[in-house]
Order: sequence, then structure tokens, then C-alpha cells
Amino acid sequence: MASLENQLQRNISEFINIDGHRKSYTQHYNALRDTIYSMLKADQPLGKWLVGHKLGGSYGDRVKITKPDEFDLVIYLKFPENNRIIVKKDPRKPGNVTLDMTQVLNILQRQEHNNATFTCLKKLVSASNLLLEDKLQNLLNGAFTRALTKMGNRIIVDGVTSNVVYKRCGPAHTIFITSPYKYSVDFVPAIRLDACQNVLGVEERKYFRNVQYWDAIPKPLKPFQANNISFRASYYDAERNMIHNKQKLKDVIKLMKKFRDSKTNMTNVRSYYIKTVLLWQVKVRPEAYWSNKRLYEILIDMYDELATCLAVNQRRGKLLFFWDPNLDMFAAFTQNQRHDMFNCVIAEHANLKRAAGNLTSDINATVRTSYSKWRK
Repeated sequence: MASLENQLQRNISEFINIDGHRKSYTQHYNALRDTIYSMLKADQPLGKWLVGHKLGGSYGDRVKITKPDEFDLVIYLKFPENNRIIVKKDPRKPGNVTLDMTQVLNILQRQEHNNATFTCLKKLVSASNLLLEDKLQNLLNGAFTRALTKMGNRIIVDGVTSNVVYKRCGPAHTIFITSPYKYSVDFVPAIRLDACQNVLGVEERKYFRNVQYWDAIPKPLKPFQANNISFRASYYDAERNMIHNKQKLKDVIKLMKKFRDSKTNMTNVRSYYIKTVLLWQVKVRPEAYWSNKRLYEILIDMYDELATCLAVNQRRGKLLFFWDPNLDMFAAFTQNQRHDMFNCVIAEHANLKRAAGNLTSDINATVRTSYSKWRK
């Protein structure tokens, strides 16, 4: 009888490995990305602010578990005199920041070559010169709409025409392709800020060493709020450094995501929540833990940590945003949602502990099902 360790490794190989699909999808995606980005670069003054792009999300972290049919592409914006932006924590919204453009505008007003940027930015700020999320997103919406119109809402790759559909989805500008491959691309705008402009606490700054940038994401509030001055702080580059070379850590994330996708009552556990559980453990666990422990031992530990965050009792569990512990990422969950998810995680935790002790054929089948099937 195979060991639990071998079975989990086999699950990763059989049910999570996406390499067989990577080339066909990414070739089409690359053509779409380059075409749309070049169109945005031609749209002024936005094009002057665009300073590159990078794959983010699960694909960027190399923890993708399905066909590469969803791409998160971060598109970076830097305004002239960008380092003059005064960044402050948003006292009303933990994890968010405000961007004071006063010094930027004062300088741009005297620069003839930046007349277009100055005129445009004046329309994107409040009376007190705070950048407005919704105004910036409206500008981007217009640029994407014009780009797709110029493309005729289609793209030709290797002689095959694909129709292109555009929608706004939260902070992202999402492009949908339905043939010959079915996939979507989230173009996520991010204002690229220098490391010295971050608003992190002393503890969090320890994990920001050797990181040059961080980002402010124009994420709409729920419910929608006009003239919104609040931007979500994102420290993706620092997070990538934290999980880099942690041996089995990425395999654990993949397995937890695959388990989540197999259970109908786990849909509210977003991929970033799983990643955040692991970020906290990187902080408290010794470096050797990720290489010396077996995969199943780490996986059992991480289910224990997730269950603690979901617990429903007099001291309700929390999942704190790693970069601002004042934000509880599970705060919006209802009692019933917590109860269902907690029971699901605890049951899997128990299954793995039983399998680690004695991997009988029935327990092995249960474990295999948790990391092989998709919820209907």
C-alpha cells in the first residue's frame, strides 16, 4: 500500500499539473495581451503612464491548479513625479491607502511637456487633490473600450479569428475569449509606488527588504461609492519573496486549493485567503520546517491553521491581512458559512491524520477524491 506522502505527490502529478495545456493557451494569450497593451500605450495620456505588466495571481505565484484559462495580468501605472505622491493609511478602511496628488500636481503645472497629464489628473482628484478610484477606473474603461473598438472586438491568431468580450469585474478589466480556447484575462491596474512610500508597520517592514516596489490597486468599494479615495495596498512582490524557495509550501497551497474546488461549501475561501494562511506560517515557522517536514505533515498543520481561522465560538476565528492586522479578511462570513467551512476543513484534517497512521484502501480512496474531483 502506498504511503500518504506518495499518494499526495501522485495527486499533484495527475490532477494538478497544468503543463500539458500551458503552451496552447499561453500562445493565444500572449498575442491578445500584446495587442491590447499596445493599444492602451497608444491612448494618451494613459500610454505615458503605463510602465509594463506582469502575471500576478496564482499563475504568477506558480500555484495554478487548473488549465491556464484565467490570467491575472497586472498593468503598472506611474505618473510623472510619481515619487511625490503622499501615501497615507485610510483610517476608515484597514488595508487601504489614500493617495495625495498635491505635490505632483504643483510640479506638473509648471512643466509644459506634462500639460496633458496635468489636465487629465486634475479631473481624477477630489477637491483636496486625493486620487479618486472610480474616476481613474472610468478613464481606463474608456481606454479599453476604444482599444476593443479599434480591434473590431476580435483578434486573429495564427489565421483564426476569436471574438473578444470586455467586462468590468471589480478592479479588473476582463477580456473573455470563447474560441478556439476558452479563457479570460483580468487586466488589473496597479499604481506602482516606491518602497519608501509604503505605510507598513515595523513588523511588516521586515518582510519588505530587497523589494523595490508595492502597488495601490483601484478596487471599488462594496457597495459602490462615487468619488472613492480609498485604494487597496498590494505587496505582491514581497509576498513572492516570502514564499520563494520554501520547498513544499507551493505544493501545499495547490492541494488546499484543489480541496477547496472539490467542495461546494468551500467556495467562499478565495485563493488569496489560503495564501494568507501560509504567509502567517512563514512568519512563525522556522525556515527548515518547509524542507524537513513531509508534505502531508505540513498539509495537516495548515488545515489546522485554517480551521482555527474559521472557528465559531466565543472568540470567533479571524484571518488577518498579513500587511495590516487591523483587517479581518473573514469578517464578512456569516455564522452558517463559517460553520459549514469549518466542518469541511476539520473533516479533511481528520481524514489526513487517519491516512497518515494507516492508509487503508477506503481512506486512500477518500483522500484521492478530495484532490481529484471538481464540484458540480
